[in-house]
Amino acid sequence: MDKIELQKLVGKRIIQLRTEKGWSQSDLARACDKDRQSIERIENGKVSPSLYSLYEIALALEISLKDLLDL
Repeated sequence: MDKIELQKLVGKRIIQLRTEKGWSQSDLARACDKDRQSIERIENGKVSPSLYSLYEIALALEISLKDLLDL
């Protein structure tokens, strides 16, 4: 698996977890103090989020970082 494939897998996982909570991208962005465009870029696999950004997203979704990365 290359970097782009991994970014897309992580993005799909975030979409899955976010939609399970019934949240929009804006809801998730507010919950982790990011802008909606940042969440959109992460979900679309356009950027490589930092480990800390993934941690903030996991906290906002009320899951562990391990569960977030359970690809």
